[in-house]
Amino acid sequence: MLVPTGSKCIDSLLGGGVETGTVTQIYGHSGTGKTTLCLMLAKNAAKDYKVAYIDTEGLSAERVKQIFGDTSLFSNVFVYEVFQFRQQGVALKEAEKLCRSEKVKLIIVDCFTSLYRSELEDEKKQIKIKRELTSQLTFLLGIARKYDVAVVITNQMFSDVNTGRDRPLGGPSIDHLSKVILSLERGDEMRKATLIKHRWMKEGNSCFYRITDRGIEP
Repeated sequence: MLVPTGSKCIDSLLGGGVETGTVTQIYGHSGTGKTTLCLMLAKNAAKDYKVAYIDTEGLSAERVKQIFGDTSLFSNVFVYEVFQFRQQGVALKEAEKLCRSEKVKLIIVDCFTSLYRSELEDEKKQIKIKRELTSQLTFLLGIARKYDVAVVITNQMFSDVNTGRDRPLGGPSIDHLSKVILSLERGDEMRKATLIKHRWMKEGNSCFYRITDRGIEP
């Protein structure tokens, strides 16, 4: 099953939307529309199903109103506000409980790496924290497969001192566990989405979009 984003640009890259039974990673710098895309997905899924939304950065109530329009639909979205990295793991377990008792088709973690990033400042904890991040994503992939749920995670960027290039956080293990990866980039007027990894759509394809009050267009 596919959960459409509602953006013609993004859905054309994904073959119709995000796939259930797997993990989709969306990465990009601030202002590229990651959260907007997550809210659009939540809105479409909430029309017929329940949604678990793990929020680590503070959702804007105004943005929710803009995207959802009819906020009564938002009652099908269970929002977990998380403030510490260890709480993120607890929220994932709560999301699994929800899958057992409710008709959930979408789990969103926005952003999956922001609290992890703050923990990396303690060098003594780095190895443990990196293992925990991989463990959390492995757990999410297990939920996706067991309950046929679409899991969407957003990811931040960092500057690689070795190459001088900007890369998504988390390293190879996060990329390996994410079966679909979508890159979002800022431009002068338009933003650009590129399909980095997919199980059955052509990788490397791109399209251009705008962020408006209504969401991502076209």
